[in-house]
Amino acid sequence: MARPARGRVTEPIRPLLCCEGCLLIPRRRSKVRTLLLICCLGTLGALSAPVRADDTPASLTHHLEIAVWYDGGSGSLGPLGDLCWLFQQRHKEVMVNLRRYPTLTAYGLLTRWTTIDPGGAPDLLVISSSWITQFKDSLVTLDELATGPAAKKFVPGALELFTVDGHLRAVPWSLAARVLVVRSDLLEEKKLQAPGDWKQVAEVAAALHDPPQLYGLGLPGRENGGGAALLQEMMWAEEDALLGPTGETDFTSEGKVRALERYAELTKSAQPEILTWTQSDLEGLFAAGRLGMVVTDTWAARSWRGAQGMPAFQVLPLPGGRRPVGHLLGDGLAVFGKSPERELALQFVQTVLQPQAQRKLVEWGGLPVHQNLLNEAAKGPFLSAVLPTVPQARIVPPFQPRALNQALDYALHLALSGRASPAQALAAAQNALRGQTTPTTPGAPPGVG
Repeated sequence: MARPARGRVTEPIRPLLCCEGCLLIPRRRSKVRTLLLICCLGTLGALSAPVRADDTPASLTHHLEIAVWYDGGSGSLGPLGDLCWLFQQRHKEVMVNLRRYPTLTAYGLLTRWTTIDPGGAPDLLVISSSWITQFKDSLVTLDELATGPAAKKFVPGALELFTVDGHLRAVPWSLAARVLVVRSDLLEEKKLQAPGDWKQVAEVAAALHDPPQLYGLGLPGRENGGGAALLQEMMWAEEDALLGPTGETDFTSEGKVRALERYAELTKSAQPEILTWTQSDLEGLFAAGRLGMVVTDTWAARSWRGAQGMPAFQVLPLPGGRRPVGHLLGDGLAVFGKSPERELALQFVQTVLQPQAQRKLVEWGGLPVHQNLLNEAAKGPFLSAVLPTVPQARIVPPFQPRALNQALDYALHLALSGRASPAQALAAAQNALRGQTTPTTPGAPPGVG
């Protein structure tokens, strides 16, 4: 069967997310700085927090620089400017500057700042939870904040997401939840109920499936394309964790086998050539009206609201077993250890933990993870079905080895290509992960002793 066109759709703008083979898919990123910077990366723009005429101090004695990764126009950074202004009202001698960089430069710049050019680093930066472990030694620990009264107002996963070796390395900046987005107009047309578990997803997908015009469900299958994330979420629905209490892995457990069997079964009502599709491809196909359902995140769902030409849809929590699955992911704000304005940077982080600042981050597109804002947002219809899952949401631990993700991709490749049954595919991935075989199949992880 011919592979359907992905459709002409602009990829939803997201803050910094994963890359480098982490469980989630690579995203476009961007940043902000105070002065025009000319370097090997080109000329980068600058945006300062708004300063009102009557608030301008006689002399600014301190500057704080914050690196944010964002590819949109500076006009859409308004809520971040407001957040900085909140801080400046208490610190009249400080000018906070946002350094905006293209998202694709994120990993390279972080590597450069933490190795050969620490003097060029900003005071604070937005960092993906998936990179916290790698760069933890260059970031200030925030343990005092983690035990303070402000931190207790956050849902547990929002802080666990940025905790490595028992130390908090960043605070919530822009978080999202993984969700199931469903074509509400098609459910109404066919008189179908919104699915609540994966069995119901399979039933609804089969009822909606009408190729080549419409595919019931979008499934990623390409290596590093998002399939490993979705498979892990299906394992959670089976009450099966990828990592055991002491960090051990058992890919051959009954729950994991059932999850991969479910994934393979769903391909009957999915788009063709699944092993060539990434998460971003599927989001484009859904926005073009070619999918009945797709698993994505709240960043994408928000960007689709009111977008011209978007089909009607509703946002549901991830399907689970006895209850829906919550999955938090996203970016935190961290302080560079070599910042010359370290104390002021820590005070800025304290400001970010306050409800007023978190409200600005929600306006910018983040998920409410502060209890006060979560209660407010639950009254609105858009994410009302998802928000109840946030307080008990799971996270992918920032220390989860990259090889585990590669092993899941390997198992998916074997099972979806028909080279092995789901049980055999997971056993092969387990052996490869333990270094007992040297696989040649695409997506296989390197041997780990």
